[in-house]
Amino acid sequence: MDELDKLLAQIDATPHRKIAPPANKSTKSTSDIEHILSEIKVDYAQKESELEQQKAKERYQRAIAWLKTLDPLSSEGLWFEQFAAKYPSKIAAAVDYLNLYM
Repeated sequence: MDELDKLLAQIDATPHRKIAPPANKSTKSTSDIEHILSEIKVDYAQKESELEQQKAKERYQRAIAWLKTLDPLSSEGLWFEQFAAKYPSKIAAAVDYLNLYM
């Protein structure tokens, strides 16, 4: 027998230990992942809410600027007066009008 055969025979002769996977490691990592995902969801919802508030503020400012330039005696101004009668304020009507038509 050459050296390689001797080494292979020796390896075959030695008892092999089986390494068991660590217990509860997958459960722990799963709960860690779930915790991280829930934090991400909360952060996402908060940022989405902040973005929506920012957009609402921009729409409000845009509506105010548009109302300042609107000639109330023009055809658009007269039409808008009738349109705004259904709203609690002209600004609310202007926000809806600008969202729908512009």
